[in-house]
Amino acid sequence: MRTGFAIAAALLLVAATSSNAQDAATKRDRLGPVTVTVTLVESSASGIKAKVVLDTHSVPLDGIAFDQAVSLRRPDGTDIVPAAVEQMTGGGHHRTAVVAFPAADGGTEVRIAVKNVGGVPERVFRWDLPLRQ
Repeated sequence: MRTGFAIAAALLLVAATSSNAQDAATKRDRLGPVTVTVTLVESSASGIKAKVVLDTHSVPLDGIAFDQAVSLRRPDGTDIVPAAVEQMTGGGHHRTAVVAFPAADGGTEVRIAVKNVGGVPERVFRWDLPLRQ
């Protein structure tokens, strides 16, 4: 019986650890009528990728162009537009895309800006590098 309890406890610990690792990469902003969730998928010498999810129950999201609304914010405040928008899905009130940017210049943080979504002029999501997992 104790062995079964130990295995169950170990599985719960692994599940909690995986959830915390995912939470460290995911940031959410619920301002205005649209919830914006950004998950840092990759930050390496080959580039930066972030999954952007837009969710609402009140305004249409089809007119939002991810390549114009999402940018990588440099430490000097300038924005870099995505090199590519991949895996775009959804429509109406729920949309998702992965935005890809060129590699950062060895910085210690990543900032993704999402502009003019749901009446909110700008939302900035920030991660310290390397991500803690």
